[in-house]
Amino acid sequence: MDSRKLEYDIAIAATPQRIWAALTSVEFWRQFSGPVESDWKPGSSVNYFLPNGSLYTTGVVLKSKYPYLLSHTWPDPDGEQSAELAQRLTWRIEQCGAVAAKLTFIHEKMTEKAYQGVRESWPIILANLKSPLEIESVIAGHE
Repeated sequence: MDSRKLEYDIAIAATPQRIWAALTSVEFWRQFSGPVESDWKPGSSVNYFLPNGSLYTTGVVLKSKYPYLLSHTWPDPDGEQSAELAQRLTWRIEQCGAVAAKLTFIHEKMTEKAYQGVRESWPIILANLKSPLEIESVIAGHE
């Protein structure tokens, strides 16, 4: 049974719309794994590419409620999981004040090997999402 789960909450000085735009951008994902492309609608494909641009695998968007909820499958690099038991990422965004939001990130249905491979990476990835968004907010506030 794949039952490992990671969950993180992070406050970001940005609107839910700006956080959503970053999470669904090719540029954000290119920093960490390779481009990820989708129209982010429920049932749509999520194409995961290698840094060289070749298609690695395809997942599916499970839930999408702009700009507050996005859930999609995540690749299993070792091919240990079936499509029915695929790892899943869920991003919940809650407005907290005029220009701040709480992002709850959940990575679930992992094998032990997958858990060991990502448990230290996700906090770094989330910090790398937060920093540029907050810098943009500061710059936008001074214009």
